[in-house]
Amino acid sequence: MKLLKHSVSVLTVLVALLLAAGCNGGGVTSTTTPAKTLDEADFSVLTAANHPRLFLDAKTFKDIRKSLKKNHILSNLHEQMMEQAEKYGLAEAPVLLEKDESNKRIQNVTKIATRITAAAYAYRMTGDRKYLEHAEKDINDVCDFPTWNPAHFLDTGGLSLGVAIGYDWLYDVLSPETKKKVEETLVKYAFETADGRDFYTKASNWNQVCNAGLISAALAIWETNPEICKTIVTKGVESNKAALEACYSPDGAFPEGSSYWAYGTEHQCIMTAALESALGSDFGICSSDGFDRTADYQMHSIGNSLKRFNYSDCVEKKGFSPGMFFFATRFNKPYLLFYEREAIENNGYVGNHSLFLGISCIAKSNISEIPDPPENMYSGKGHTPVALMRTGWDEKDLYLGIKGGKGAGRHGHLDSGSFVFDAYGYRWASDYGIAPYARMEAFFIKNGTGESDLWELTQDSKRWDLFLYNNKQHNTITVNDKDFDVDSFTPLTAVEDTPSKMSATFDMTSCYFGNVQSAVRTAAIVDKAYLEIKDDLKGGSKPARVRWTLVTRGEPEFTDDGIILSQGDVKMKLHAEGAAVTYKSWPTDVDSMGLAGEEFVQFVKGSFIVGYEMTLQKNAEVNLVTTLKKI
Repeated sequence: MKLLKHSVSVLTVLVALLLAAGCNGGGVTSTTTPAKTLDEADFSVLTAANHPRLFLDAKTFKDIRKSLKKNHILSNLHEQMMEQAEKYGLAEAPVLLEKDESNKRIQNVTKIATRITAAAYAYRMTGDRKYLEHAEKDINDVCDFPTWNPAHFLDTGGLSLGVAIGYDWLYDVLSPETKKKVEETLVKYAFETADGRDFYTKASNWNQVCNAGLISAALAIWETNPEICKTIVTKGVESNKAALEACYSPDGAFPEGSSYWAYGTEHQCIMTAALESALGSDFGICSSDGFDRTADYQMHSIGNSLKRFNYSDCVEKKGFSPGMFFFATRFNKPYLLFYEREAIENNGYVGNHSLFLGISCIAKSNISEIPDPPENMYSGKGHTPVALMRTGWDEKDLYLGIKGGKGAGRHGHLDSGSFVFDAYGYRWASDYGIAPYARMEAFFIKNGTGESDLWELTQDSKRWDLFLYNNKQHNTITVNDKDFDVDSFTPLTAVEDTPSKMSATFDMTSCYFGNVQSAVRTAAIVDKAYLEIKDDLKGGSKPARVRWTLVTRGEPEFTDDGIILSQGDVKMKLHAEGAAVTYKSWPTDVDSMGLAGEEFVQFVKGSFIVGYEMTLQKNAEVNLVTTLKKI
């Protein structure tokens, strides 16, 4: 990938500093100190005369038109939104209520929301009634659904968000009948069905996504039913505090991984921007512990091979996130858009339901230049500690990501101590990631159990029998072929960042049910040239069989003293010292995958599982040093 280098102009920095107080959507312009609590908020501004007020107001829409020729980033985002209106709106068939193959979720919820917001934006920018007519039809079709599937409230939240934005942005031109239908549907399908739902008590992306939709909807129709709308906003903001703590404290590392960061945190930003634009305050969200660093975590989660560190239930393919514009403008960090450059220049946001968020932030920031990131290492503790490091930001530089945490966390795998490694343009240590949920749930249903088997996080759960989820199929150490203790926690205990070594240390002792007295793993990039994994082990009361595993796309060739891996014209050699080891490979065919093998085979095609085994004697101390070097 060709990355364009930019430097930050003095003007850009000054403007960003002025905007550091917030990415205000513009619905409320206040010269007073923003309210710190909802009790201090001025809800009297939420009147019928004050639309649009979510994310973009009438003045900002006009300002965007004036700025398109001056700011290439804003211009590119605008063009992508207009393409979105055509591609995901006018060219598509009517929206329908369809369930996925597990019959659990409404399909294409985010696509439906994208259609509405894109068409509404296109009408505001052009005045062309074809966009208005399309948006109004979609809004009516969605409100005519027999249900918004509150049993899977993510669907309800997503539909609420799309309908709320369409209603707010088009308020002055929608028919009275459509507005009344929206107001009644949001109360009936969203607000009334929210009561008692467990997303309010979940400290996860569920809380963020559902509250983003509900709060946006309540702010959109406030003047029609202020009592219930205030309840929705107040309950949402209060319940979100636990999610903020769990998701970002203390350093911003998102416990559910990089692709769930994009889902959960984008909605956290949407919720925050909705409050700021309508009421002039974020009510403390952006000052939450670790929130100012979480976009750094997300940026560093992308390796130099342009693939994610896809631990837990995450996909490997790099994605783009309009949520990064929120953090770049809010915290005066334009470099956070480093990996967004490709999307900005090459239509990477077309189809992204949060594109409106990026536009609303960049429209008021005047950021037009993006520098390279200033740091090569990020580490974060919390529910899922990680360390992410690289030798530079070119695609042929080296990159290493390693994680701790525990299996029994939301979207968790048995992957404590697992890592990914990029070097010389290739990923050498890989993570399989996940298969589609609906497919897995349908598999369990077909086999007479239930879709809940996929989500059970106890030690004897069938979840851990799935090939992609077990520790033996991750880049970690397995003892006596046993699953990890799902409730054990692997902490990050030390980091080092020097010219000769970047490293992170994790204590994995609790993973092994006492089969070892201690197990400490240190992963490092040494001399900016190679990977080193040190495993300091102390045996338990009986001898133990240790399996050291590497999942790779490199073609393996076994030698007397290691394994040579090849990709393209690059060769890397895996070599272990510190004990007598037997180099091995393990199968990746259907027969080896056990439960749901046929469902997984396409996700492991072209991969290899290699490594070695060794015997750890009773009470013995062994210091394994495994290297992966270019030859």
